[in-house]
Amino acid sequence: MTEYAPQIRRLLALILAGFGLLFLVLTYWQVLMAPRLAADPNNQRQRLRLQRIKPGRAYTVDNQLVLDRQRGEKGWTAVYPQGRDFCHLTGYNAQSGLQKGLSDALFGQGVYANPWRDLLRGQPQGNDIVLTINAAAQKVATEELEGKRGAVVALDPTTGAVLALVSAPAYDPALVTSTTDEYELFRLDPQSPELNRALQGLYAPGSVFKVFTAAVALDLGLVNPRTEFTCRGRERVNNATVVCRRPAGHGTLDLNEAFYDSCNVVFAKLAAQIGIENFISYGKRFHLLDQADLALPSAAGRMYDFRGFKGKVALAEAGFGQGATMLSPLQVARLTAAIANRGQVLQPYLVEAVKSPEGVVVARGQAKALGQAVSPATAATLAGMMEQVVERGTGRGMGMSWTKVAAKTGSAEVRGKEPHAWFTCFAPADAPRYVVTVIVEHAGSGSEMALPIARRVLATLLEQSR
Repeated sequence: MTEYAPQIRRLLALILAGFGLLFLVLTYWQVLMAPRLAADPNNQRQRLRLQRIKPGRAYTVDNQLVLDRQRGEKGWTAVYPQGRDFCHLTGYNAQSGLQKGLSDALFGQGVYANPWRDLLRGQPQGNDIVLTINAAAQKVATEELEGKRGAVVALDPTTGAVLALVSAPAYDPALVTSTTDEYELFRLDPQSPELNRALQGLYAPGSVFKVFTAAVALDLGLVNPRTEFTCRGRERVNNATVVCRRPAGHGTLDLNEAFYDSCNVVFAKLAAQIGIENFISYGKRFHLLDQADLALPSAAGRMYDFRGFKGKVALAEAGFGQGATMLSPLQVARLTAAIANRGQVLQPYLVEAVKSPEGVVVARGQAKALGQAVSPATAATLAGMMEQVVERGTGRGMGMSWTKVAAKTGSAEVRGKEPHAWFTCFAPADAPRYVVTVIVEHAGSGSEMALPIARRVLATLLEQSR
């Protein structure tokens, strides 16, 4: 027997090596490669499995159903009870909107998978989603933007919850996929209805960006609201030609007046005082250019790096929101919310909760704290200056008898076209609960075109909380 021992040992070693190799191969394909295989569009097994799963629904925080499902010949299909009001949130198929961004939650996949529950239930079923959206504010914003191109964003500045997220033009999500012709008309529409302008649209912010410039200058201690400047109407600042909204200029004025009457010359001078390094540093502290993190496609903001040949010129232009600076409405709303939130920056969130089919909360959403951009004292000073915009300046039409509003208007120049109309605000000014930011493309004056939209959306939110 001993003469066969070496052969037996070699055979056992070969068998063990085979088992080891098999274990490694199975581990690779079933563990390491499993997520990629599951997501592969050519994986028929995964596709058939998803067709069997009853997907979850989506509701607003005030219990309005915005995404439903029905059983069809080829499995479950989406239904859109609120249609156009929520189209940029729901999307129009499984590869768009929150149907794509929250697919794991809606189908009970990934971190939301619960095989034992599905086994006991017999019918695989996804989770319901509760959004932070306020249905009334969302509908009012959609109505106000009818026939226009633009966006409305409303936030709770203290929690970071998104209360309204509207882009115009809107579309009927059910109609888009009803026929091939309808989809082609939608896809080729020159108005770009699929573009979510609230998150993906990048615009020169114009004078609403003076909120940032003023915040930086105040926080650095370079100025206070009573610091005096001179505006001659048209001046060279850092080799940039800056034109004031008043052709004859303001003459001598303080920072407070320059802010509420929106003087470009003063804010170009202020940017020059701040300097390139501080401007860049505070941009990072405010997370100014960051994309949104809302399970929806979003764009990063853009700004000249200021270190190039025309850096000082670009800095002067950036001081009043022109030049190469490009921001989305969400980014302007997040900036405004930081001032309302005592200088603390929050990354907004859109999902309030994920609930199992039994109604048990399996996940809760919350904002991500991004840090302190400016001191609470700076934020309070600037909030007071923003109140003056409504009481004495370009935002007088925003005044409300029952509460004080802090705001900034903006008309962003666009070469060869009418300016974009901006308005951003928060209220109550002394204890902020709501931020509303509006842009209307090529509409001219922010105080005339964007302000009335913001006023109605803000009033809707305030009335619900009275």
